[in-house]
Amino acid sequence: MPVARALVPILRDLLATFVFVALFWITDNIFVATAFGMALGLSQTLWTRLRGRAVGPLQWLTLVLITVFGGATILFHEPRFIMVKPSLLWLALGIVLLRRDWMAPYLPPIVTENLDDRVIVRAGYAYATLMFTLAVMNLAVAYAASPKFWSVYALIAPAAGQMVLLLALYFRFRKRIESRIRARAATEPQTARIT
Repeated sequence: MPVARALVPILRDLLATFVFVALFWITDNIFVATAFGMALGLSQTLWTRLRGRAVGPLQWLTLVLITVFGGATILFHEPRFIMVKPSLLWLALGIVLLRRDWMAPYLPPIVTENLDDRVIVRAGYAYATLMFTLAVMNLAVAYAASPKFWSVYALIAPAAGQMVLLLALYFRFRKRIESRIRARAATEPQTARIT
């Protein structure tokens, strides 16, 4: 169940991308899909505020980027603006994830109590590296491929990359935690006999 809970933000982001890509493929018009994406981003932010919830910095950044780059796409009739937007988002996220301790607050106590800080910090840096990689790859695809190919790439590649990293870290963490718990359980009876 913890893996499913960790996948929720990725799937939520993927849903918005899926709607954009589906609309683009249905209408064959990136400008219509972009306008809808801008309206969707604005309505999600307003809905969050109306429900009394705080809008996080990443959601604000996403709204600003989709508005600015979506507006430029429509105004200048140039799809590359909206195609470059994810690279800026991945780059900004990568910079934020370079903070040494960003991951610890998101981890359950069993992880923070049983893993060395070095392991958690390296996992955080792995996420930052993935964000930078996604930024560069998106730029390459945006400039080398057609908008339709890019739309499929934008739907699949970032989500797949994040899920692969998440699962790899989950199973690595789990293995280390189970090993640490077994080692602690093996030494407890000896300690009890000595005292």
